[in-house]
Amino acid sequence: MKLCDALLPLLRLSPRQSLKVLHGLGADWSRDRQWQTVQPRYRSYFDRQLRCVMTADLADWAGRSCYYWGRFFDLTHQAVLRQFLAPGDTYIDIGANIGYQSLYASRLVGPDGLVLSFEPNPATYAVLAGHVAINRIQNCRTFPLALDEQAGEATLAHADRHSGSASLRPLGQPAAGSATVAVRTGDQVLKDIVFPGRAFLKIDVEGFEQRVLLGLRDTLARVSAVAVEITPKWLNQLGGNAEDLHAYMRQAGFRPLVPSLRWRLGLWGAHLELAPRTQPDPEQHDLVFAR
Repeated sequence: MKLCDALLPLLRLSPRQSLKVLHGLGADWSRDRQWQTVQPRYRSYFDRQLRCVMTADLADWAGRSCYYWGRFFDLTHQAVLRQFLAPGDTYIDIGANIGYQSLYASRLVGPDGLVLSFEPNPATYAVLAGHVAINRIQNCRTFPLALDEQAGEATLAHADRHSGSASLRPLGQPAAGSATVAVRTGDQVLKDIVFPGRAFLKIDVEGFEQRVLLGLRDTLARVSAVAVEITPKWLNQLGGNAEDLHAYMRQAGFRPLVPSLRWRLGLWGAHLELAPRTQPDPEQHDLVFAR
């Protein structure tokens, strides 16, 4: 822990973050419990990619990684956003967590654009709303809601302390915490909202992606592209599967693309590639469905 602090300036200068570096310094995802006693545990930093002041819980692997790198680690999705979003567009963030992608998108779409951020976890939503407030983001609306194919209430649980692990699906292990959350369909919430420019939709909800999409039948006709995290075994737990998800999106007029980054000399000049996908991947993966 002290070594991470001592090397903080070097870590933030690294051209490309590496999980192996943090693993070697004792800061990998399996060490969350050990980091609960570090002082100060909650820290703030300026994310130079988002151009925002962010907060981090060092006992949460994601927060720890962002703090020591000084930026959010999902550079691939940021590259996707740069590819698909322009000033005046709309970004819909379903499973917004504490706002990493929403804040980045808010800068890309500018004052004439719109960001709509959905986060059902009450504790996580409070941080998301706080980030929007302290950074004076004017083009972002936040919603403390879960989305599904039917409205109602549901129990949101997470098996560890990572803020991005909460899910409405059965976890099959003791929950570290849970909360009853309001559930709506995306079509219910979005039907009366005007989307400026082109609309880009992102869904990362720990296995509920297929059910969220079923509640967005009308909205999909207003969207130009959709980014989805797909974990086949989690979809199966809820009676769905990746093949049906692909078929559903094809019927809606989208084609699947696999986003990946190619780095010059392995470190610099990341270039986004979008490769057509013909068959679903059996492992967890990210896809962009584009028209």
